[in-house]
Amino acid sequence: MEASYYIGIDISKQRLDWQINDTQNTELATGQASNTPKGIHKMIGQWKRGKISLDELIVCFEHTGPYGLLLATILEQSGICYVMVSAAEVQLSLGIRRGKSDPIDAGRLAEYLWRFRDRLAPSHLPSKMLLELRGWLLWREKLVKMRTALTNGIKANSLTSQVADLDEINEQMQSQHDGLTTQLKQVDRKILSLLRRYNAIEGQYDLLVSIPGLGPIIAGWLLVYTEGFTRFANARQLACFVGSAPFPRQSGQHKSPDRVSQWRCQRLKSLLGNGVHSAIQYDPELRGYYKRKCDEGKHPQSVRNAVICKLLYRVFAVIDRGTPYVKIQQHKAVK
Repeated sequence: MEASYYIGIDISKQRLDWQINDTQNTELATGQASNTPKGIHKMIGQWKRGKISLDELIVCFEHTGPYGLLLATILEQSGICYVMVSAAEVQLSLGIRRGKSDPIDAGRLAEYLWRFRDRLAPSHLPSKMLLELRGWLLWREKLVKMRTALTNGIKANSLTSQVADLDEINEQMQSQHDGLTTQLKQVDRKILSLLRRYNAIEGQYDLLVSIPGLGPIIAGWLLVYTEGFTRFANARQLACFVGSAPFPRQSGQHKSPDRVSQWRCQRLKSLLGNGVHSAIQYDPELRGYYKRKCDEGKHPQSVRNAVICKLLYRVFAVIDRGTPYVKIQQHKAVK
């Protein structure tokens, strides 16, 4: 991605700090803008008044969740090329740096964009339906945590109630627990409705849930994180993102067993870990593989990582093929 101007933007809840570098990585201009539609349009107008063509610049900013969503939306509407990057990736790529502030971070993002312009690819927002699905999945996650906290509190109070009168507290906690359970059922129905709507357009949801071990929640998060399977080129890339792909550890004559990286998406790793238990239970092929590897002396967690990789390869197989997963052993039995 070659350009005439490289702009780094540091995003906070209320403010945007930006810096413009030229093709020699020389600072040309800096500034601030409010993180509002008016502030962002004013910032873009300031670039134009500086005789910077919008077709000749690239913008770089970090993944900041909802704080960067407005900026990305307006940049897309304005036809401006932008790249969203991981904060850890930027920090580790520029060597030892001392000092930190929002303007300094904007300059580092501009430098990062200039240094790695030949490797970076333009970013794009996922569809509004996937953004809506992500919101409901996050809300479900919060409800589950709240209900779990109440469940643990009720269990703890059952012991304390033997020496103190906590009946009124327990009744209130149980009422809140029941209310959250009802709300969770409503949220699950909404998520399933969104998945069905998305499936009617893209046809990916039915393909995912045809794989043993993948239910609506895991399928939903896979669609969100892969942005409808446009973000990762193959299963290996997604396995690296999840944190289930092993990497070698060798230096000179010393060689350690291959291990997974600690840089991973913890949410997807946990969800797929739950999917592994279901897959092992209901898929004879994976159950036999898991038992065989454990009998060979492999650590159970290492085998579970391997099963996650197998599930992800199945995911990309059904998406690329466009047909549901076929249980080979069951198909042979029918024959």
